Amino acid sequence: MGKGLRTLEFSFEDTDLTHFGGMVLMQRFCQCLRLRWLLQRDVTIPHRGGDFQPADLLLAMLYVLIAGLRRVSRTEILQYNGAFLSLLSLDRFPYASTLRRFLQRIEPQAVRQLVRLHDRLRQRLFGLPEACSALIFDLDSVVLTVYGEQQGARLGYNPKKRGRRSYHPLLCFESQRQEFWHGSFRPGNAVAHTGAVRFMERCLAKVPSTVARSRVRVRADSGFYNGKLLGMLENKGCGYAVVAKQQPTIRCRAQARQFRKLQHGWEVAEFSYKAHGWPKARRFVVIRRPIPQDPEQALQLTLFRDRSYAYEVLVTNLSLSPWRVWRFYALRAVVEKIIRELLYDLPLNQIPSSRWVANVAFFQTMMLAYNLVHWFKRLCLGKAYSKATVSWLCRADSPVRLVAVCCNCRALIRCRKNFSMQSKNSNVLSCQKAEFVNEVNIASQCLRAISSTDSLFHAFLRLNQKIF
Repeated sequence: MGKGLRTLEFSFEDTDLTHFGGMVLMQRFCQCLRLRWLLQRDVTIPHRGGDFQPADLLLAMLYVLIAGLRRVSRTEILQYNGAFLSLLSLDRFPYASTLRRFLQRIEPQAVRQLVRLHDRLRQRLFGLPEACSALIFDLDSVVLTVYGEQQGARLGYNPKKRGRRSYHPLLCFESQRQEFWHGSFRPGNAVAHTGAVRFMERCLAKVPSTVARSRVRVRADSGFYNGKLLGMLENKGCGYAVVAKQQPTIRCRAQARQFRKLQHGWEVAEFSYKAHGWPKARRFVVIRRPIPQDPEQALQLTLFRDRSYAYEVLVTNLSLSPWRVWRFYALRAVVEKIIRELLYDLPLNQIPSSRWVANVAFFQTMMLAYNLVHWFKRLCLGKAYSKATVSWLCRADSPVRLVAVCCNCRALIRCRKNFSMQSKNSNVLSCQKAEFVNEVNIASQCLRAISSTDSLFHAFLRLNQKIF
């Protein structure tokens, strides 16, 4: 073969070309889980004729969410996408109106069945590739503003859109593996700790029997500072670290403590305090730090400040030193990243219907989609991609998107969407060609990893058939 640049021909006439090609890996992963069969068997939704079974529509909704389409109304681009239709084994993709009507006819019983199926899938996959001996639950809530006449939307706490009606879902994530554990879709007038005791009881009911309750710890912000919730966790034998509310009594006690100095100006202290209505006194940990000179950094400090210091107070039953209690709680920041991913990579803040049950069904479907992506990252892509977000997996330079190049060898060059075809500079073209060949090699390695994982999952499913 002669040296030097060669002529490359580009064509976009093949109907099987798609920038959703990386979804083939998710489709194979869902096939290993037998997801369509499980949806058809365990989620009862009446079939009112037509070309689509309820299980097909649920699976289509999951794939749409994973593919990054933020609105049901924007699924028309999939009508003529032959590669995406082949993943669903459909002759045509359902119209947006079909998906909306399907959501509106889902009954509460079907939503509960979908949640139970989600719990069973998590029970099967949570212990892979190795089991956890301890769990850390992060509690949080998020305000979802609505702009129509949606059922259940109420006026409540809404810091960004004051005076607007909203929903206020309650969320629980397992911190070590960043999995969605349990969620409750609530009206906007519910405060953070409304129903938190019952919510936490349901979270603990889903803990595997191999994990002792003394190995379960809970972290939450000041919205969950509630004596009933803390008492329930103590009765269950669980540890907790919760931010205390900015009450005058707590503020005075925190400032009056004798602090122990640490490095970089940080100081710690602790005290016991019995709030009104509490059966006993509880331990409070105080951390204070000098106020930064930068005004933006100073505004990010929580709880309260005086002239020189910013304070943070935690109530806890952990037997750790004050500094270690604060370090343990500080890792809760990962839940903020997860919620941003749900808001900006998945359509958590896009309310698809005016019907309450339809919005609850959409919420639970989206949380299942989030966990499917998470399980796929952990079990198929390995530790190097365990922290990757949904948007990153949809980028052109991620293995999930690059593997589409390897699925059709005839389209190696055509599938490269951001390959410069207008460039007349030979040096630029040769560099892009070399970069593309390197990405193809990465995609080949990813495809081989997924192929080797199939047998593992089929063996695992055979061993666990009795569970289902």
